[in-house]
Amino acid sequence: MRPRAVLSIACFTGLVIASVRLPPLMLPFIDRTPIQRSMSVFPDRGGWWPDYPRFLAEVHAQTKRGDSIAILVPTMQWSRGYSYAYYRASYFLAGREVLPLVLESGLPVPENLRRAQYVAMWRRQAPAGAHVVFTGYGGTLVRR
Repeated sequence: MRPRAVLSIACFTGLVIASVRLPPLMLPFIDRTPIQRSMSVFPDRGGWWPDYPRFLAEVHAQTKRGDSIAILVPTMQWSRGYSYAYYRASYFLAGREVLPLVLESGLPVPENLRRAQYVAMWRRQAPAGAHVVFTGYGGTLVRR
């Protein structure tokens, strides 16, 4: 092999080795609990609804895998916050069927309210006579 080719391969190999960052490679071998905790609340710190994740965690604790849950929040406009509420609920309520009550197009989905076993109501008042399962952290969980 030519000396120039050997030198090129050695330089390329050196650049590759120098660009590899060790922390990502170490992730499988370290305790990720603190990272997970901080990342699960990171989007909510100083955001719109800092108690929303705690409310959703309690909704998760009060329901079981496979339950269907409709999300009702003060804004029912997708681009003005409903998308945030829906996607955060989908994350925290893994294993449950999270049903949106409004679509990205702005159309309401009343059939999802009829299909839901529960309604997670954030900063909304439960109707009189509703079967309230949990109230706290700014929200109410109602069994239908």
